Amino acid sequence: MSIVPENDPWMRRRSLPAGGERLFLPLRDGWPVRLEHWVRRDPARRHLLFVTGRGDFAEKYSETLHDLVDAGWGVTIFDWRGQGLSRRVGKTPMHGASPGFDVWLDDLRELISWTAERSGGPVLAMAHSMGGHFLLRHLACARGGVDRAVVLAPMLGLSTPPLGPGIARRLAAVMVKWGRGEDYVLGGGPFEPGVAGSARQFLLTSDPDRFRDESWWVGQYPSLAIGSVTWGWLDDAFASLDALWARGGAEAITVPVLALIPERDGLVDSKATRRFIARIPAGETVEYPGAGHELLREAEPMRSNVLARARGFLGEQT
Repeated sequence: MSIVPENDPWMRRRSLPAGGERLFLPLRDGWPVRLEHWVRRDPARRHLLFVTGRGDFAEKYSETLHDLVDAGWGVTIFDWRGQGLSRRVGKTPMHGASPGFDVWLDDLRELISWTAERSGGPVLAMAHSMGGHFLLRHLACARGGVDRAVVLAPMLGLSTPPLGPGIARRLAAVMVKWGRGEDYVLGGGPFEPGVAGSARQFLLTSDPDRFRDESWWVGQYPSLAIGSVTWGWLDDAFASLDALWARGGAEAITVPVLALIPERDGLVDSKATRRFIARIPAGETVEYPGAGHELLREAEPMRSNVLARARGFLGEQT
């Protein structure tokens, strides 16, 4: 059956592409994780696993999914355990808790294997922020299944305003020790709809319309909402960063990796990304001055340039 691409720009951001398959995949411990899966329509294309960031859900990337599916790519995207439509893990569904970063790492290994099996071989990968962190940890462990990767604003260091990473690390450890690991971090709380023109918008994107899309999706499906991270999440994140930065980790990554980053990022540490990617034998970094953290939700023409650069690196011939 022929599928007609969606041409309305607004609908491309506020609908998933037609022809996909939704699954709730039980992982090794039975935990259900939500996936959206599109088979490739062009035999000249490959299959891409899209790995989302902290607090994300598949619908946030609808526009990019339309672009990839329309171009004939096979695509799989999932909601992390504890996020989106996957089963939650915190003391309330709104708490952005961690089940353990090694649990998430094992989830990614399992999801890469599932995607490779369904698509008939090793996959390409594109990952944002926390997703980039876990993808790089996966590659550093030589776990296989991915033979080329793009990471967008990967979480290779935390900015943690206003405390800074040093104080935030120590305070998170203390809060966990005091039994407050499941509480929101300082200044955190439940999900609040984004306000165009706010400081939060400019941390993420200079495009107010794309910034509003997340709140629009949550308005349609409130179960997508999630609040800020917990002290336990933050403590786990610092431990996972230590594991990733261990001697020999970056050097063990044998596949080509392209990092696309804002020149300055208010949420993760772009300087750390430059240092880490430089250690990967086939690593490359491209910076975008004036960009926010969410490069695939940036204003045009930057967003299209970012996606074109990623697609070209992943082997798309134009």
